[in-house]
Amino acid sequence: MASPNDLIMSQDGQSQQSRVSEPFTIEENIHQLNAIDKSIAQLMSQTATALNALTTQASNTSAPNGETSSLDPPAQKEAFKSATDSFLTTLHSIDVRMKRQIMALEEAGIVRLSNTPRQDPNGATKGSLKPNGVGTVGNLDVGWLNSRSTRVERDMEAELWQDAKEFLQKQQNGTGS
Repeated sequence: MASPNDLIMSQDGQSQQSRVSEPFTIEENIHQLNAIDKSIAQLMSQTATALNALTTQASNTSAPNGETSSLDPPAQKEAFKSATDSFLTTLHSIDVRMKRQIMALEEAGIVRLSNTPRQDPNGATKGSLKPNGVGTVGNLDVGWLNSRSTRVERDMEAELWQDAKEFLQKQQNGTGS
């Protein structure tokens, strides 16, 4: 599926328009995300079509005009194959376009998904305080730090004891009246 910003190639293989190094504009990114959203809705429709092709009609149901519908296995198989092919094509298209959007976020500096350390001008490794998307900030693993603390456990235990105390007081007041 071509995007409006794909290069148009001439007969001799030279590009007519050079937008390789130009990032997408905000409007283009929003249009692409909207197209991805529509494609996800198509995925659901294609899934329903594939599943309907596999289901059999109940023997006691009949068509509105009184005729019973007969099963046509080759037609069902072809409908399932067609819906599955459409599903996989659309899923691949969504995957490619989502990767483009992720790269655009990374280029804009909104997310940093690469684990390669940045270098200072003098060659030393420079730590980053931005989260990298996998639970680390700089050289610290936030999950590891949180797992070493018992504060959350103590707070949860205190909350449970408070809930139990309130429950018992309600039970006592309810039966004592």
